[in-house]
Amino acid sequence: MDEKKNNAAGNLAPDKLMMLITVVRKGKGTFFCDFLKTYDANLQVAVVGTGTAETNLVEFLGLKDNRRSIIFSIVREERLSEIMEALEERFHTVNNDTGISFAVPLSSVIGKLSYGFLSNDQRMVKKNG
Repeated sequence: MDEKKNNAAGNLAPDKLMMLITVVRKGKGTFFCDFLKTYDANLQVAVVGTGTAETNLVEFLGLKDNRRSIIFSIVREERLSEIMEALEERFHTVNNDTGISFAVPLSSVIGKLSYGFLSNDQRMVKKNG
């Protein structure tokens, strides 16, 4: 938290958020969603996608199924390198070297409560009671 800067009102500036896109074999989406939750990925959306490679190329590469699970996760930028290293290790051990992951920055999030939820920052989330 030392890297956070105080703004004019004396409040802490929020951490930047990233959209992490992870593509894995179909059937492994639930595993990777659960895995990413351990890194404070509070919001995730998983969809099924189909590759667009030609049939002869798919056969040549030895791929039997071109269907994939695509996971969109919101993560804090400060945890990104840790997440990417862990994903690389998991791709080798769980996904037979067939996963890919990349991240793009989110330029804005409207509202303190929305940001608090997406960043899994409990200081910003309203508590009932």
